[in-house]
Amino acid sequence: MPSPKAVTLCLLGFGLLPLSAANGPEFPIGSVIQNFSLPQADASGKKTAVVHGKRATVVSPNQLKIEDLKVELFNGEGNVETTITATRSDFWRKENRLTTDTGIIVKRPTLMISSNGIDWNVADSSGTLYNRVRVVLSNSTP
Repeated sequence: MPSPKAVTLCLLGFGLLPLSAANGPEFPIGSVIQNFSLPQADASGKKTAVVHGKRATVVSPNQLKIEDLKVELFNGEGNVETTITATRSDFWRKENRLTTDTGIIVKRPTLMISSNGIDWNVADSSGTLYNRVRVVLSNSTP
Protein backbone atom coordinates (compact mmCIF):
# COMPACT_ATOMS: atom_id res chain seq x y z
CA MET A 1 0.00 0.00 0.00
CA PRO A 2 1.54 3.35 -1.02
CA SER A 3 2.09 6.05 1.57
CA PRO A 4 -0.19 9.14 1.67
CA LYS A 5 2.69 11.14 0.15
CA ALA A 6 2.91 8.64 -2.73
CA VAL A 7 -0.84 8.76 -3.33
CA THR A 8 -0.73 12.56 -3.35
CA LEU A 9 2.07 12.47 -5.91
CA CYS A 10 0.01 10.13 -8.09
CA LEU A 11 -3.03 12.39 -7.76
CA LEU A 12 -0.95 15.43 -8.68
CA GLY A 13 0.76 13.61 -11.52
CA PHE A 14 -2.44 12.34 -13.04
CA GLY A 15 -4.02 15.79 -12.83
CA LEU A 16 -6.57 14.82 -10.20
CA LEU A 17 -5.42 17.36 -7.61
CA PRO A 18 -4.74 20.96 -8.57
CA LEU A 19 -1.17 22.19 -8.21
CA SER A 20 -0.54 25.89 -8.64
CA ALA A 21 2.33 26.61 -11.00
CA ALA A 22 3.28 29.51 -8.75
CA ASN A 23 3.89 27.06 -5.90
CA GLY A 24 6.14 24.86 -8.01
CA PRO A 25 6.25 21.09 -7.66
CA GLU A 26 5.32 19.70 -4.28
CA PHE A 27 7.81 16.84 -4.69
CA PRO A 28 11.41 17.26 -5.76
CA ILE A 29 12.64 16.11 -9.13
CA GLY A 30 13.80 12.53 -8.82
CA SER A 31 11.07 11.50 -6.36
CA VAL A 32 10.01 7.88 -6.92
CA ILE A 33 6.81 5.95 -6.17
CA GLN A 34 7.00 2.17 -6.35
CA ASN A 35 4.20 -0.38 -6.84
CA PHE A 36 1.31 2.07 -6.76
CA SER A 37 -2.42 1.64 -7.35
CA LEU A 38 -4.64 4.67 -7.77
CA PRO A 39 -8.42 4.05 -7.82
CA GLN A 40 -10.60 6.47 -9.78
CA ALA A 41 -14.30 7.10 -9.13
CA ASP A 42 -17.10 9.10 -10.70
CA ALA A 43 -19.06 11.84 -8.91
CA SER A 44 -21.31 9.25 -7.23
CA GLY A 45 -18.31 7.34 -5.85
CA LYS A 46 -18.58 4.39 -8.24
CA LYS A 47 -15.18 2.96 -9.24
CA THR A 48 -14.42 3.75 -12.89
CA ALA A 49 -10.73 2.84 -13.13
CA VAL A 50 -7.62 1.76 -11.28
CA VAL A 51 -4.20 2.98 -12.42
CA HIS A 52 -1.30 0.69 -11.44
CA GLY A 53 2.41 1.14 -11.97
CA LYS A 54 5.64 -0.50 -10.96
CA ARG A 55 7.49 2.78 -10.67
CA ALA A 56 6.80 6.49 -11.33
CA THR A 57 9.63 9.03 -11.33
CA VAL A 58 9.25 12.82 -11.23
CA VAL A 59 11.41 14.01 -14.13
CA SER A 60 10.33 17.66 -14.10
CA PRO A 61 7.48 19.73 -12.63
CA ASN A 62 5.47 18.68 -15.69
CA GLN A 63 6.66 15.13 -16.44
CA LEU A 64 6.32 11.75 -14.74
CA LYS A 65 8.00 8.66 -16.22
CA ILE A 66 5.93 5.55 -15.49
CA GLU A 67 7.20 1.97 -15.77
CA ASP A 68 4.84 -0.98 -16.27
CA LEU A 69 1.66 1.08 -16.47
CA LYS A 70 -1.61 -0.85 -16.21
CA VAL A 71 -4.98 0.88 -16.32
CA GLU A 72 -8.15 -1.09 -15.62
CA LEU A 73 -11.41 0.53 -16.78
CA PHE A 74 -14.66 -0.67 -15.21
CA ASN A 75 -18.10 -1.04 -16.81
CA GLY A 76 -21.41 -0.04 -15.22
CA GLU A 77 -21.63 -3.35 -13.35
CA GLY A 78 -18.25 -2.76 -11.69
CA ASN A 79 -16.32 -5.34 -13.73
CA VAL A 80 -13.04 -4.69 -15.54
CA GLU A 81 -13.99 -4.17 -19.18
CA THR A 82 -10.83 -2.66 -20.65
CA THR A 83 -7.18 -3.08 -19.71
CA ILE A 84 -4.45 -0.77 -21.02
CA THR A 85 -0.78 -1.65 -20.53
CA ALA A 86 2.48 0.07 -21.45
CA THR A 87 6.04 -0.87 -20.51
CA ARG A 88 7.20 2.74 -20.30
CA SER A 89 5.16 5.92 -20.63
CA ASP A 90 5.29 9.61 -19.82
CA PHE A 91 2.53 11.61 -18.18
CA TRP A 92 2.61 15.33 -18.97
CA ARG A 93 0.75 16.99 -16.10
CA LYS A 94 0.19 20.49 -17.56
CA GLU A 95 -1.13 19.12 -20.85
CA ASN A 96 -2.91 16.16 -19.17
CA ARG A 97 -1.37 13.85 -21.80
CA LEU A 98 -0.02 10.31 -21.72
CA THR A 99 2.60 9.41 -24.32
CA THR A 100 4.78 6.45 -25.19
CA ASP A 101 6.83 5.23 -28.12
CA THR A 102 7.71 1.86 -26.59
CA GLY A 103 4.37 0.11 -27.10
CA ILE A 104 0.87 0.01 -25.68
CA ILE A 105 -1.83 -2.67 -25.63
CA VAL A 106 -5.56 -2.06 -25.17
CA LYS A 107 -7.65 -5.18 -24.44
CA ARG A 108 -11.41 -5.65 -24.29
CA PRO A 109 -13.36 -8.91 -24.50
CA THR A 110 -13.78 -8.66 -28.28
CA LEU A 111 -10.97 -6.28 -29.20
CA MET A 112 -7.22 -5.92 -28.89
CA ILE A 113 -5.32 -2.87 -30.13
CA SER A 114 -1.55 -2.60 -30.05
CA SER A 115 0.79 0.09 -31.30
CA ASN A 116 4.31 1.32 -30.76
CA GLY A 117 3.20 4.84 -29.91
CA ILE A 118 0.39 6.82 -28.37
CA ASP A 119 -0.34 10.46 -27.68
CA TRP A 120 -3.45 10.49 -25.47
CA ASN A 121 -5.39 13.46 -24.07
CA VAL A 122 -6.58 12.15 -20.71
CA ALA A 123 -9.26 14.81 -20.15
CA ASP A 124 -10.89 14.26 -23.56
CA SER A 125 -10.29 10.48 -23.68
CA SER A 126 -9.03 10.94 -27.20
CA GLY A 127 -5.73 10.66 -28.95
CA THR A 128 -3.64 9.03 -31.62
CA LEU A 129 -2.10 5.58 -31.79
CA TYR A 130 0.77 5.45 -34.27
CA ASN A 131 3.53 3.22 -35.66
CA ARG A 132 2.61 -0.41 -36.28
CA VAL A 133 -0.99 -0.12 -35.12
CA ARG A 134 -2.73 -3.48 -35.07
CA VAL A 135 -6.43 -4.11 -34.35
CA VAL A 136 -7.73 -7.63 -33.69
CA LEU A 137 -11.47 -8.25 -33.44
CA SER A 138 -12.88 -11.51 -32.10
CA ASN A 139 -16.16 -13.10 -31.10
CA SER A 140 -16.97 -13.21 -27.42
CA THR A 141 -18.70 -16.22 -25.95
CA PRO A 142 -20.91 -15.45 -22.96
